[in-house]
Amino acid sequence: MPAQRVIIIPALNRQVTIAAYVAAVRKAKANPDAKFPNGLTTWWPTTGREIVAQFREGMHDRINAGIPCNARGMT
Repeated sequence: MPAQRVIIIPALNRQVTIAAYVAAVRKAKANPDAKFPNGLTTWWPTTGREIVAQFREGMHDRINAGIPCNARGMT
């Protein structure tokens, strides 16, 4: 069984599995006006709408960085 891939949330100094990350973003997207204890890039209470915006910003940053998969630890 391959090792679980994780994403590091720097604002919380925490690692989460990709499955948990995707589930959290989906929950935030489904509840845009709800307050969550923290965001993807913030440690303070954040709305679902702000979390989705943080996700999109991070996605665009990763795309524009142009880092090849093998340099990101992916094979």
